[in-house]
Amino acid sequence: MKGYNLEASITVKKIAKIIKGRTILADLSVGIEKGSSFVLIGENGSGKSMFLKILSGLVEKDFGSIYIKGMNSSTRGSEVRALTGFMPQDVDLDTQINVMQNISLYGQLHGLNKKQSDNRALNLLNDFNLEKNAYVFHFTLSKGKVRVIQFIRSIIHNPDILLLDEPTKDIDPHFRKLIWKSLDKMQLKKTIIIATQDFREAERYADRIAILHNGNIQMDGSLDKLIESTKGLTRYRLFFKENISDDFIVKLKEFTRIIKANVNGRELEFYAKDRMEFFNVLKISLDFKLSNIDTSFCSLQDLFIGLTDGGFE
Repeated sequence: MKGYNLEASITVKKIAKIIKGRTILADLSVGIEKGSSFVLIGENGSGKSMFLKILSGLVEKDFGSIYIKGMNSSTRGSEVRALTGFMPQDVDLDTQINVMQNISLYGQLHGLNKKQSDNRALNLLNDFNLEKNAYVFHFTLSKGKVRVIQFIRSIIHNPDILLLDEPTKDIDPHFRKLIWKSLDKMQLKKTIIIATQDFREAERYADRIAILHNGNIQMDGSLDKLIESTKGLTRYRLFFKENISDDFIVKLKEFTRIIKANVNGRELEFYAKDRMEFFNVLKISLDFKLSNIDTSFCSLQDLFIGLTDGGFE
């Protein structure tokens, strides 16, 4: 998804959220360009879902300000909500009405009349091969189908901004492909914000990726920019014919410039920016029945683990 407009669609300034004395978001600021896909990744409990709920207007922030298409979300909340479609991570469909009614009602609450909403709901259900499930209760369906129904509901009113919390979690490959096909058609036309822990999808679909940690965004940029920021950081994996000995571990500790060294049975994994550090480790490894070597540049998952576990700051 490339070629987006540099005009800001969402501007977040120093927002904070505290729940029961625990800081969920702290002094978080970010600008998200119109027509771009922005992916937020973070650990469980890092605040990804809370950030989306605040943007959608479901939860009020404690501090800071949010402007969506130039409108202050605190003073023009109803107008802002009409511009957004939100797919939560948890199932929140009404158990008292059927699938069709759940989707159509959401559209009516966001500006469509009943006829418009009903027609669009049926068309979207048909696009996702779920037309046969239109008049059943959602709790009789698989979790994957329920997630797709929540996605359909989020786009029923053709919003300018989509807020998607783990949109492909618990969804089989067939429906996952349909969701991404739908999002691909929307590229450049909508601003799409996705919270996920699926690194492959983040790498594939995001214009920008942000890592949320300790209540704030710690890294932010295109995948290429994030990888470039590591300045050549490389991951090395060394495999041995026997379990790695204590003698080897003692020698390894002499190399203080290698990062996040981890020994697991017959395998050693570590990171280094200077290739000479790898050669130093390789030299001592040759005396300990080395069997194989694997090297790769840092991936998004490496960056995430390094930042959240410590060592890459």
